[in-house]
Amino acid sequence: DVTYGWWVGNSVVTNKSSRFIGSHVAHTGLICFAAGANTLWELARYNPDIPMGHQGMVSIPHLASIGIGFDPTGTVLDGTSIAFIGVFHLICSMVYAGAGLLHSLIFSEDTQNSSGLFADDRPEHRQAARYKLEWDNPDNQTFILGHHLIFFGVACIWFVEWARIHGIYDPAIGAVRQVEYNLNLTNIWNHQFDFLAIDSLEDVMGGHAFLAFVEITGGAFHIATKQTGEYTEFKGKNILSAEAVLSWSLAGIGWMAIIA
Repeated sequence: DVTYGWWVGNSVVTNKSSRFIGSHVAHTGLICFAAGANTLWELARYNPDIPMGHQGMVSIPHLASIGIGFDPTGTVLDGTSIAFIGVFHLICSMVYAGAGLLHSLIFSEDTQNSSGLFADDRPEHRQAARYKLEWDNPDNQTFILGHHLIFFGVACIWFVEWARIHGIYDPAIGAVRQVEYNLNLTNIWNHQFDFLAIDSLEDVMGGHAFLAFVEITGGAFHIATKQTGEYTEFKGKNILSAEAVLSWSLAGIGWMAIIA
């Protein structure tokens, strides 16, 4: 009996958890396909005599920034590794597309309340039913939120370890180098309002390491506890609206980073 308006994100898939999964997987597949196709498109047109910024490139510069596709000085192109990244994303996009079609066309709409595929009357699928979205169930919302936070924390750890072991491009010296994170809580606190002025990769990695700790700790807290206070429809709208605002904010920040 959810009465959220049409403008509230994901309200159209209420009581259709499998459709919700399908839409998200398909969305991921589109992003993956765009990344892979654009990488190959840029690689086919790359001119080493012209700066990448003057060629309107997006994907290859990002790969170069994390030390993929170029030598340590960022000048000699290694097309094999860049092509591998592009093709790998295309293959993943097909896997995501297949999963999205299965959840949208074959599997039952609701993973918990129907008798079709992935229904909770099957013992092997009872664990999956815990992730069924119930907008009017605060404990369900905080349980799912906790897992999302842990995934984000793991991604931050991966980035920190990649910079520490493999290395990333340092524009200050014009080369790829290994970066040890500087977990200085004072610097992290002071930089929260002037993060655009940070000029140390060690501080950047330290911030990601701290963020990983906060996200994983927060995720574990949300999984192990239940929401406090009275849960109202207004709070439910806040949860959905926050997701939409965050998504568009990240898209805006990414676009500003590209045009900058």
